[in-house]
Amino acid sequence: MTPEPDPGRLHRRLWAGAIAVLALLVVVRNLVDLSGSPPGLYVDEASIGYNAWTIAHYGVDEHGIHFPLFFEAFGEYKNPVYVYAVAALVRFLPLTVAVERFPAALFGLAVVGFLTAAAWRMTGSRLITIGTLALTAFTPWLVIESRVGFETISMVALLSAALWCLAGRQPTDRQFGIAGVFLAFAIYGYTTARLEILLISIVLAIAWWLAKVPGWWRALVPVGAGYVVLGVYSLANPGALTARFAEISIWSDGAPLGVVIDRFLANYVTYFSPSFLFTQGDLNPRQNTEIGGMLLWVMAPLLIAGIIACWERRREPLVRFLVACIVLAPVAAALTNNGTPHALRSSGMLPFLVILAVLGADRIRHALAGRATPGRVVAGILGAGLLAQAAYFTVDLYAAYPNRAAPYFDTGEIAAIATAREVAGSHRIYLSDSLDPPYIEAFFAFQPPPPAQDEIDDATPGLAALGMQVVPVEAVYASRPVDGDVIVVSPSDPGPPSGWTLVASERGPANLLDPSAPRPVIESVFRYVG
Repeated sequence: MTPEPDPGRLHRRLWAGAIAVLALLVVVRNLVDLSGSPPGLYVDEASIGYNAWTIAHYGVDEHGIHFPLFFEAFGEYKNPVYVYAVAALVRFLPLTVAVERFPAALFGLAVVGFLTAAAWRMTGSRLITIGTLALTAFTPWLVIESRVGFETISMVALLSAALWCLAGRQPTDRQFGIAGVFLAFAIYGYTTARLEILLISIVLAIAWWLAKVPGWWRALVPVGAGYVVLGVYSLANPGALTARFAEISIWSDGAPLGVVIDRFLANYVTYFSPSFLFTQGDLNPRQNTEIGGMLLWVMAPLLIAGIIACWERRREPLVRFLVACIVLAPVAAALTNNGTPHALRSSGMLPFLVILAVLGADRIRHALAGRATPGRVVAGILGAGLLAQAAYFTVDLYAAYPNRAAPYFDTGEIAAIATAREVAGSHRIYLSDSLDPPYIEAFFAFQPPPPAQDEIDDATPGLAALGMQVVPVEAVYASRPVDGDVIVVSPSDPGPPSGWTLVASERGPANLLDPSAPRPVIESVFRYVG
C-alpha cells in the first residue's frame, strides 16, 4: 500500500519554501541596481573604494601607509572592516560603484539572516520567523544602509550576529565567546561603536552576572582585546580618532556644562520620537528616502507589545540586556551636534528594536493562543500593512528616490571628470574646489598609483599624474588659460566669462513617477576656446 502523505511534513515544506522564496527576493532586491539607486557616488564611498583598491594592489592606502588600521580621509579616519571587505573584492574585480557597494548589500543580508535566525531561536514560530524576515528586509533604515557603501552597515551586521548568539535559551560558554568576537570586530565597524560596544559589554556582564549564568565573562575577553588594540593605536597616533569628534561634539564650542547637558538630552530624545522612527526619519537623503521614518509603521504596535513583554519578563537576562541596549544605543549619536537625528550614528539601535518587535509579536501570539479567528485577523492586518508599505517604499526606491537623492550623492561628478579628461587631451584640467573633494572622485575613476612613502595631506602627485588641479574657479577665470584647457564646475560656481564653451552638463536621473520633476544641473564641463 502507498503510505499516506504526512500533513505535518507537507506543512513544514510549505513554510520552508515560503521562507526560501522571500529570502531570494530579498537577495535580488539588495543586489539590483546598486549603482543607480541611489545614483552617483558620494565622496566617502569614493574614499573607501580607492583606498580599498590601493590596499588590494599595493598594500598601502592613498597616503602610502602600509596596511593601516584606520584610513585617513578629509580630516577623519575611515573604519577598517568595510574598507578591507571592499579590498577583498577589488583584488580580482574592477573598482566600480556597484563593487564598492556590494559588501553593503552582503552585510545587509547578514543582518536579515541573523535577526531572522534569532527570531526562530526565541519563539520557535514559523509565522513570526517569516514575519521577522520580511519586516527586517523592508525596514527603510536597513534598506538604505544596504545600498550605500558606508562603513555603518558592517557594525549593524556584527551587532546582529552577536544578538543571534545571545538570543533564545541560556547561551553556552561557546556562544558567549563567539558573541564577544562579533562585538570586538564591531568596535572597528563604525566610529560610534567605540563607545556603544563598551556600553553593550558592560550591560551584558551585568545582565547575565545578576542571573548567575556561567560563562558570561567569555564575551568580555575578545572585547577587551579589541579595546587594547584600539588603545595602542590611539597612543601611537594621538588625536587621530578624536579630531573629528572634537569638531562636532556638543561641547565643541566651549558651552557650559548645563548647556551641554541640555543639548545631550534634546538630541537623545529625538532618537525615540515618532517623527524619527515612523514619519520623517533622518532628513538627509543619503540616509533616508524622505517618504517616511526609519521604521515601517507596522512595527509600531509590535514595539508597544514588546515593551509590555519586557515588563512581564523583566527578570530574564536577555530582556534586561535588550532594554538596556535600546536605552544606551543612541548615547554616542546624541553626543554629536550636527545632523541630529543622524541615522548612521544611531544605527546600532536597529537590531535591538527588531528583537523588541519579535518579543512583541510573540506576546501577541500567546495572548491570542486558542483564538484562531482573532489571531488570523491580527496576522492579516499586520501582514497587509507590511505588504502595502513595503511595496510603496520599494517602488519609490527605484522610481523616484534616485531623482531626489542625486544632488546629495555627487551624482555626475565622476562622469564630468571623465568627460573633462577625454576632451582635454594634453591640456590642463581644472577641478573646482567647490565640488565635494574632487580629487578622490578622480582617483576612484582613474586609479593612479598611490605614493611610495607616507604623504599624509598631499594629493597633488596623484592629480598631477592625471593632468588635473583643484583650484578656485575665479583664479582660473582671472588667469590666462590656453586654448583646450578644461574646467569642471558646480552649480554654486559663477558662470564662466567669454571664451569658455559648455561641453557637457550632468544631471540626476528622471523621476519615473513624476516626469515633471526637475533635473537640475549638478556639474558642468567647460572648454576654453578663446
